[in-house]
Amino acid sequence: MLSFLQEKGIKSYITSSSDMEKINFNLSHNDLRQYFAGIVTGEDVKNNKPAPDIYLHALDIAKVNKNEAVIFEDVPNGVESGLNAGIDVVLVPDQVMPSEEITKKVTVVKTLADAIPLFE
Repeated sequence: MLSFLQEKGIKSYITSSSDMEKINFNLSHNDLRQYFAGIVTGEDVKNNKPAPDIYLHALDIAKVNKNEAVIFEDVPNGVESGLNAGIDVVLVPDQVMPSEEITKKVTVVKTLADAIPLFE
């Protein structure tokens, strides 16, 4: 998915409640840094997820509006944050399966690869 988005010229940003040290470790350990134009952490905003602050700040950094963005999330708290920001959310469940209420509000896919058709 990251390669696909990069080839299409679509910029990707990390928006995570994790701290920068943990994010940098994961990016380096998995050789993923080249796929992201920027990183926004919970340390960069006043209110962390489920508040919309982290996503609204990412929009400012990316210089795009809500209609030009899509959020990929794996947890309900992040989905709520994205919805609170008024941005389309694609849920890729990890360990926590989404409630029926959440699945009515977002697109749910099993894997990131399953989301590629959304961008074609």
